[in-house]
Amino acid sequence: MAVSNRSKYGFTLIELLVYISIYSLVTALLLPCAEGIVKVDSRLEMEGFCQSLSAEVTALQQASLWGNSLQNKLMLDLNQQCYYVYRDGELIKKVSLQEIGQGKLYFYSPSTSIIRFSDEGAPQAYFSVLIKNRREPQLVKKFEVQPVTGRIVISDSK
Repeated sequence: MAVSNRSKYGFTLIELLVYISIYSLVTALLLPCAEGIVKVDSRLEMEGFCQSLSAEVTALQQASLWGNSLQNKLMLDLNQQCYYVYRDGELIKKVSLQEIGQGKLYFYSPSTSIIRFSDEGAPQAYFSVLIKNRREPQLVKKFEVQPVTGRIVISDSK
């Protein structure tokens, strides 16, 4: 009777090939789902930022209706990619896009960098800015405050 010194520690070639093929199949099926989740996350993040900016502008417009409108303003800073909110001439808030979107969002091509409202709630100048996403270059939102009415319009831009 011959005794074999061969021990069965390890994987056969067939087992490795089966494992690799199953792993590749699962990865191929889940990859499009992960890309879709990233796109939805980017869109929701941008829409959330636009809504918070809209709330800031609306609050500024309401404050101007109650007096001292010339000292109430929202000012964009393209160099630092942030905006400042001033009420009664004092800085009350600084919002940086680096902190909100971890550097994914940025302002691009504003028509003017300052929003002020008259005592009647009308903007003193037309305000429009594009907000872009670094990860999803095709995702661009146009944020504008329409003249005379002060209506805020957020739309997709190409």
